[in-house]
Amino acid sequence: MRERSPVIGVVRVPILETQRLKLREFSEDDLDDLAAMVADEDQMTFYPRPKTRAEASAWISRNLVQYKKYGFGFWLIESLATSGFLGYCGIRPLALEGASEIEIGWHTKKESWNQGIATEAAMAARDLAFRRFGVLRLVAIIHPDHIASRRVAENIGMHDERTTILDEDYPAVIYAVERS
Repeated sequence: MRERSPVIGVVRVPILETQRLKLREFSEDDLDDLAAMVADEDQMTFYPRPKTRAEASAWISRNLVQYKKYGFGFWLIESLATSGFLGYCGIRPLALEGASEIEIGWHTKKESWNQGIATEAAMAARDLAFRRFGVLRLVAIIHPDHIASRRVAENIGMHDERTTILDEDYPAVIYAVERS
């Protein structure tokens, strides 16, 4: 994994590269790709509902603020071979049931499912969180029925910590991993 520092401006320098992927900061120019992914019902099966273009834009804006405030957020996953949009993965601060946590999350386009993309990106984001940002613990919030996402969490060394209900009606398994 090659790690880089982000550059502000038009040049999109990757946060990191793996064997097949580049993780980089989102920009407003990425709205079409993100909006298409989060509007698709198949790709949003384990979310409360698909998202609108406006919600996708607001999500990018929140990440841009997080990049400036914390140095991290959710990053765009791009194919090294094609430069194509594959989804997103990254870390962000989160208040979870009254506790301050750092969440790790991933979401890939259905054309990328079952290729190890989410696991490769999540492993790289986990390592970056621990090494560069000094994070001591990461959590992932996963719908209990989302077997593929649960498998990603387990593949990156996370363990099932507890089951809970969030936002009054969203069942979730909380996975966690601590820096060794």
